[in-house]
Amino acid sequence: MKTILATGIVFAFISIIMSALGSHALRSALSENGASENFALANQFMMYHALALILIAILYHLFPSINFHYVAYAFVAGSIMFQGILYWKSFFPESKLGFLNPIGGSVLMLAWLYFLYLVLKEVKSVG
Repeated sequence: MKTILATGIVFAFISIIMSALGSHALRSALSENGASENFALANQFMMYHALALILIAILYHLFPSINFHYVAYAFVAGSIMFQGILYWKSFFPESKLGFLNPIGGSVLMLAWLYFLYLVLKEVKSVG
């Protein structure tokens, strides 16, 4: 789970860096492409899933018998396909990779549902 925790921290770092760049250095390029909203959405979702990965690492530490790995892997894969492609399309709007967005979004939704299932089924008590 050390890798999952580190990935969550890296995702948070990316979100902060991209937010700063989008607000300052890249503002005009994003405006020209009409991509400011997609870029902001990518930043928002990146931070949500960064925090989710950190939470999974903490929960795994508290409940080592519960296999949270698949949720974490799905969050990473879904984030690459969803947020990653949103970032990409913000600068290359003609890119043909847009078909990955709904796949990535679906992976993220399924990961959240599986996360809910694991918590409801497996986590017996917090204390």
